Amino acid sequence: MKITLRPRPTPSFDDMSELLRAQLGPLLEQAEEDGPEGFELISLFDVLDEGGRHVYDLHLFCGEDGQVFLKDSLEHVASFSQGTVTCEGDPALAAALEMAIAAS
Repeated sequence: MKITLRPRPTPSFDDMSELLRAQLGPLLEQAEEDGPEGFELISLFDVLDEGGRHVYDLHLFCGEDGQVFLKDSLEHVASFSQGTVTCEGDPALAAALEMAIAAS
């Protein structure tokens, strides 16, 4: 499995959709504690499959902690903690995410 990451702009707190706010969960709270510019601590990526289709949403806080969801959903598929991915039941996805992060 090969995937690539496509960065996307992080909106300000006021401009975040309800879905994005829900996906970010506690990461959003951490960023908000840094004040109005705290959204800059969050990096957003579209995770693209081999055909270039956007299949997952990736959110990272300070470049190392975050979540991966199926595109446009709250269905959690993987987590990042201190730059290491955890993905229950799908070692191929975990390996692909680690490779994609290393390449970005």
